[in-house]
Amino acid sequence: MTSSDLYPLGRGLSDSIRLDAQHLLWKLHTGYTLHPKISITTDMKIAEVGTGNAIWLFDLAQSMPPTVQLHGFDISGEQYPPKHMWPRNVNLALLDALKDVPPALVGQYDVVHIRMWASNIRDGNTRPLISHLQQLLRGYIQWEEADLIHQYVKGRKALAFAEQIPCLFKKVGLDFSWVTKLPRDLKEAHLDVIESKTESFQESLVQKCTNTYLLALGEILLGTKLTCAEDIVPLVTKHEAELQELCAERKDTVYNWSPVKILARKAA
Repeated sequence: MTSSDLYPLGRGLSDSIRLDAQHLLWKLHTGYTLHPKISITTDMKIAEVGTGNAIWLFDLAQSMPPTVQLHGFDISGEQYPPKHMWPRNVNLALLDALKDVPPALVGQYDVVHIRMWASNIRDGNTRPLISHLQQLLRGYIQWEEADLIHQYVKGRKALAFAEQIPCLFKKVGLDFSWVTKLPRDLKEAHLDVIESKTESFQESLVQKCTNTYLLALGEILLGTKLTCAEDIVPLVTKHEAELQELCAERKDTVYNWSPVKILARKAA
């Protein structure tokens, strides 16, 4: 892990499986992989920032002309599939999304996709990330985000957990409120926001969101425990035990974040 790698979730096998499930959740919710307002051309170049295990790119490759170039970037390649498994028009590389991009990548991409950075932004400062995206861009930003402030929670234990966990997040510097200000931040960066919607999951997807969210919370708590001050560890351990109870009773639990869809474009 580098000094810039503040990723609070895991990168193991179960974590990668969660990314696959989250991708399915998003696709079932939106009905698309690439936003339908984006025209497809045979020579376009598409990038994903924070690609994880590249599931979005691998899925997209199935429906794109083979001449479309698909590039995935992440600060860690730990979850990348073996290279011989990559589709022919997919390339994966290492890149720090909170720093300037290499000159060779400036203005190269018709679409830049980004998804679920809620836990990766510290102190609510989106400027470095948005600047990085803009440098890559010559067309659209397709951004899918998790609003962890406006949640849909049901069940006695789930409601109690949702009320108490923000105290821990505040102590360790996790502030998710920036997501609600994201459209404003994009506009202030002189991007045209074409679409911005905060929604909720249809009933058939509520449990899938609950399952993946509980898994993600477990990863965040484990990552927090490994990096936080010693005096905070007992509080993390307490919440880990509460989360285990929630996972055991998840059939009677609803624990959903709100899906946010944003489509923006480089100003003419």
